Amino acid sequence: MALSDSRRGLRLAAVIAALATATLLALAGWELYREFDRGRDLRAEVERSHETRAQILRVFSLLQDAETGQRGFVITGQDQFLGPYVAARGELSNQMADLAELFEGHPVQAADYVGLADLVEAKEQTLEEGISIRRDQGQDAAIAYVSTGVGKTAMDRIRVVVDRMVEAEAGFLESLSARSEARSGRAEAMVVGVFAILVAVVIGTAFLMWRYVRTRRSLLGRVQATVARQQAIFDSAIDAIVTLNPSGSIESINAAGERMFGWSAAELDRRDVAVLVDLAGEGEGAFLKRLGASHGALQGGIVRELTARRRDGETFPVDVALGIMELPTGSHIVAVVRDISERRRIEEMKEQFVSTVSHELRTPLTSIAGSLGLLAGGAAGALPDKAQRLIGIAHSNSQRLVRLINDILDVEKIESGKLLLEMSPLDLRAIAERSLESAAGYAEERSVALVLRDGPAASVRGDADRLIQVVVNLLSNAAKFSPAGGEVVVCVDPQTRIARLSVIDRGPGIPDEFRSRIFGKFAQADASDTRAKGGTGLGLAISREIAERHGGRLWFESTPGEGATFHLDLPLVAEVEARDGEGPRLLIVEDDADAAEVLATMLVQDGFIADTARTAREGLAAARRGGYAAVLVDLNLPDADGIGLIRALRASPDTHELPVVVVSADVTRGRARGASLEVVDWMEKPFNQDRLRAAVDAVLARSQSRRPVVLHVDDDRDILEVTASALGSAVEMTSAVSLADARQSLARRRPDLVILDLGLPDGSGLELLSDLKDEADEPIPVVIYSAQEMDAALAGRAEAVLTKSRTSLANLARTVRRLTLAPRPPA
Repeated sequence: MALSDSRRGLRLAAVIAALATATLLALAGWELYREFDRGRDLRAEVERSHETRAQILRVFSLLQDAETGQRGFVITGQDQFLGPYVAARGELSNQMADLAELFEGHPVQAADYVGLADLVEAKEQTLEEGISIRRDQGQDAAIAYVSTGVGKTAMDRIRVVVDRMVEAEAGFLESLSARSEARSGRAEAMVVGVFAILVAVVIGTAFLMWRYVRTRRSLLGRVQATVARQQAIFDSAIDAIVTLNPSGSIESINAAGERMFGWSAAELDRRDVAVLVDLAGEGEGAFLKRLGASHGALQGGIVRELTARRRDGETFPVDVALGIMELPTGSHIVAVVRDISERRRIEEMKEQFVSTVSHELRTPLTSIAGSLGLLAGGAAGALPDKAQRLIGIAHSNSQRLVRLINDILDVEKIESGKLLLEMSPLDLRAIAERSLESAAGYAEERSVALVLRDGPAASVRGDADRLIQVVVNLLSNAAKFSPAGGEVVVCVDPQTRIARLSVIDRGPGIPDEFRSRIFGKFAQADASDTRAKGGTGLGLAISREIAERHGGRLWFESTPGEGATFHLDLPLVAEVEARDGEGPRLLIVEDDADAAEVLATMLVQDGFIADTARTAREGLAAARRGGYAAVLVDLNLPDADGIGLIRALRASPDTHELPVVVVSADVTRGRARGASLEVVDWMEKPFNQDRLRAAVDAVLARSQSRRPVVLHVDDDRDILEVTASALGSAVEMTSAVSLADARQSLARRRPDLVILDLGLPDGSGLELLSDLKDEADEPIPVVIYSAQEMDAALAGRAEAVLTKSRTSLANLARTVRRLTLAPRPPA
């Protein structure tokens, strides 16, 4: 093998020497040919130079003839003396044109030619001027003009330029001759050098052949060492390394792979990779072929999480990193397989830990914060000032601890990709209003006022709870950094494609050095600020993630010393007819859009859901679909009389019992016409919100013949007691601390609503859902109220999903009121 390589090296050296010799001979011949060609060019340039000098002198001679003829005419005044002048002028333009052609390709002479042409033109003008003066003013005036020396000066300048051009041509010719002689000398030297090089090539070829043999032996030793080193790395790697051909057959596997899968390298040779990794039925090599179709994706490498299989049939999770390997035989694939069983085990432990923390911390904290909130609100009667102050401190710090735990759990969910959103149509202004309510207590502690500026509704699509979390966080930060007695302003501005919610404060602003990391986790402006203001630095990081998950963005503007403005931008969607509230659903039948808008806004502010219909036909159709606690009817509608709509409602079995409130500008005449109709109330326009609230309260009082029964299932008795205190006498509460207790309670009495915890001592609360369905009756509405996070796939089985420590007792009470007071549509 080595001898064969040496022979190939010798043949290569001989070929190189032959090629070099032929190349040198060709170069020598080419240079001699160029030398002959340059000799011809030199002769042509010499002829051109002589012709150029002669042409310059001809031009100068013609100018002298023209000057002689002009002077003879000036002295005698006879036209016959103008003969030389006329002849010279006629020939001069042609001679100048010929001279211009001779100067083409000679920039220096061309520049002198331009100057000469200007001087010749000036000389012609002086000659012509002298002739004109002789003709018009006589001999004396013409002689006086000539005596001024204008013509002589022009001629002297021309003589200087002509002399310079002649000398330049002579110098150019001399330089050209010198260069030609130098090139001839170089050509002679080159010919001699070529033959010398030929001799050197022969000697060099022999030397290279000797050197090649020596170098080849050295390189062969290095290659063998490199191969041994790479094989050692390949065999000592902790991860399994498998090389595959494009069809998916195994070509090699390292020692770690043999240990991981239980196969030897010889047993796996040319077998399909599916024997090691479960490719989900992709078939023989189909997986790798599909990857090969996207060759570019493999250039940077890809990682897949798959299931691997050992020789004994045991399966285990693996990360498979795939990369392309270009070889002379084609493109092959390298697969690095890592066993992630331990990582999976740690992740499961982490999930169990988070679940335990969620339940074991959120549940008692909910009891603590709820109890302290009730005490602070006077649920146990008036407290002494000192006790009230201590209760306030405890309640404030329990809320702070709740926020800390929620933030940490939210960060964990974001990092694990488990932050799920329940998207639905929302009004961003309503989100702002609810957020102000949640942050009011925190702002009041710091003597900061929260103000929501008036503006139109802004319809977006999002998760209401998560958006409130974002806005409350912005409000809390703004209140935290605002001076006592300051004001935080909230604006909601629907724009062309986005709805923007802005929170404006007049605090110290954001330092320049902190701007780049303000949305980072655990970010604080400095250590002293952390101690003075509190907080974990997680709120803005979580808020930005929530905003981006909604397809929006969270950003800020700030001038140090002048406060900061945080903007939440969300995609704007078309406004819906239904107004989102929390209480029973009411139907407004009103043709005036402004009046309907005002009426709906008042109802939403009082916690109701308001739908609007513009005509009697639309109102009747909506009422027959069901689900409304009452209908507010205007008497003047575009397609029918309001009294006729009420009669139609009373005539239909579906709406016969539906309460009706009349809202009209002419109630007296309407009352006379509708005296026989059962109407709860007659309201005359204009009216205030108190009057509307009284009418709606009358509707609800009429529809409630008894208090709704609520079954609360939770193993924490403190939570049961605190929740019952928060709901008060509006509902009749029953409680159960286990699945067995809950089933016994259901057997005794059917509730109107169930509040259900997921973590119960004898099983999951979800097991109770099947007991809440009855073929003869409507399903009992369920509110999940638990410290555990509920899977999004199961959330549809409950009317509401609330998380302990994240949802206030007031929000739980509003949800219960909405679900127990609002009638459900017929099955």
